[in-house]
Amino acid sequence: MICSLNEIEALARKAARGGGMSWGLAEEAGKAVRWLSDNGFPGPWLLSELLRQNDGKPYSDLALQQEKEGISRARNGLLCPIIAGALICDQADDLKDGKELQLGDVAVPLLLAPFACEAARSAGVSVALEWGGVTLSLGDSTPRMKGEEAVLLVAETGIVTLSRTIGQADGAVRLCSDRDVTRETMRTLESYAHRTYAPATAESRAGAGAGQEGG
Repeated sequence: MICSLNEIEALARKAARGGGMSWGLAEEAGKAVRWLSDNGFPGPWLLSELLRQNDGKPYSDLALQQEKEGISRARNGLLCPIIAGALICDQADDLKDGKELQLGDVAVPLLLAPFACEAARSAGVSVALEWGGVTLSLGDSTPRMKGEEAVLLVAETGIVTLSRTIGQADGAVRLCSDRDVTRETMRTLESYAHRTYAPATAESRAGAGAGQEGG
C-alpha cells in the first residue's frame, strides 16, 4: 500500500499517542517514521514493533538513567529510541567535539537514525551509528551502511554507539520502496491510533505506556 509521507507521519503520530506516548513524543515519533520512510527504511513497521514492545509499560521504566560506565540505559528493560532521541539531539555539540554517546539495551535501534541525522546536521558533521556489527553513516544526503542489512531491523540490541566520523560506510542503503506500507502494518498502527478516539477510563489511564511524562 503506497501512502503519502504526510499520511505516514499523521498515522504514526496518532498510533504513537494511542500506544501511550505523550503528544510531544508522539510528534517526534511521527517525524522519525516520516524520515525513515523517505529514506527507504520501513518506518511504519519499525514503529509498530516498538509500540508492541512498549505497550502498557510506564514511562518510568523506559526513561533514561546514566550508568557509572557512561552508558545510558533505561531504568528497567529496553530503552525506547524515541525517548533517547531527545538525548541524541542534545548531544550535537559533543559529537562535533569528538565525544561518543553510548546507549545500552535499545529497542528497535534503527529508530535512532532520524535523531542521529538531525544531530549531525545541527553540528555540521557526519556521524556513525553502530550496533551489532553494522554501521550506519548519516549526515549527508544519503544514509550509507557497512555490515548486514538484516541487523538494521533487529527488535533490540545491546550497545549502540554514536560518534563523529570522517570516512563513509560502504554504500547507500535502501531496504524498501518509498512510502510502501504493508496492510498488516497499517492495520496494527490503525489499531493503536483508534485508542485515541476511545473515551478515557481509569484502566486506560493507568496503562499509559511511554507517555506518562510530558503530557
